[in-house]
Amino acid sequence: MFEPFYEVINNVSKTVLKYEKEQGRPVVGVMPAYFPMELIDAAGGYAVQLWGNNLPLGKVDGYLQTYCCSVARSVLELELVGGAEMVKAYAFTSLCDTLINLREVYKRLFPKPTLEISIPMTQTRAARRSYLKSVIQSVVEGLEKVTRQKIRGDALAEAARIRGRSRELQRGLYKMRRQRPGLIKNKDFYAAIKTGFFLPPIVYNEMLETLHLGLDGLEDRGSKGPKLVISGLVFDPMEIYGILDELGVAVVDDDFANGWRTVSKDELRVGDLVEGVTEFIFNPAPCCCIYNPDNDRHPYLVDKVKDAGADGVLFWYIKFCEPDAFDRPQLMERLREESIPSVTIDVELSMTSFDAIKTRVNAFCEILEG
Repeated sequence: MFEPFYEVINNVSKTVLKYEKEQGRPVVGVMPAYFPMELIDAAGGYAVQLWGNNLPLGKVDGYLQTYCCSVARSVLELELVGGAEMVKAYAFTSLCDTLINLREVYKRLFPKPTLEISIPMTQTRAARRSYLKSVIQSVVEGLEKVTRQKIRGDALAEAARIRGRSRELQRGLYKMRRQRPGLIKNKDFYAAIKTGFFLPPIVYNEMLETLHLGLDGLEDRGSKGPKLVISGLVFDPMEIYGILDELGVAVVDDDFANGWRTVSKDELRVGDLVEGVTEFIFNPAPCCCIYNPDNDRHPYLVDKVKDAGADGVLFWYIKFCEPDAFDRPQLMERLREESIPSVTIDVELSMTSFDAIKTRVNAFCEILEG
């Protein structure tokens, strides 16, 4: 049932080249996170999300310090070693200092166009809207230069409908996982979500619809192990889910930037594009990288754990991710106040040994079961 998804994520270059040729659309590499890919679709581009990879890092050391997060380092390594030749342009958001500076590195090193949605750090909706108006106009003009195609209103509405359907189908998987723990293996679940980073959305939607039909007919396996909510920025490396499956852990929900924080977003409203993009970026799930005082992460995470019936929280920390590191101590304290156990694992996308993580997670499970 999940074989087609693994076929995609295990052969990313082959997949992207195949659909680039079939569609005749220029590939636009989308850097983390929350860039409205509907704009790329409507402009006639082929959006491919780049959330890092497990390449061995070598050439990147000449351009980014070792204390930069492995997401930024690995995507730059991909370009430096010639693994992203099919990418014709890059789309950034200003989530953190590293990503802001990474765009400047790309502009200096490579001739490919770079676009950026700079996310404002303001307290009022009016200020956000005012700032984003000029930003979105610049992005639209930049995309039209890359694709040599104007963004029409009907094309944008269709792109919003299709991408909205993708997230709706993904939310269906999340709901199924919460209500029927253990039905979907952890690794299979994230393989299905990750596949959407690389496929045209229409193709991806067809795969998800077929998957839903197959899962609806399965009997519940049940889960006797602990139920966890995972919180972090990026849900790689995938190898860790094999460990969780082996230990009998049922992940019942997550708070990943490339997981629920993105999946939870409703269909992009394009009637007033500035208002629609503003709403899309700032809501509904709060993020450590986006300043939004009206959307507090502390009660949000507590409610998420309780609603999912989880036994504890696993903080999935990508090393050197400063926004995530700043938020975590306060979140853990709030969980303690609510008598919700939590533990942190430190991961890097290029890591190859997972023994320490297995030991730590196993110990946490024993505490929960005890």
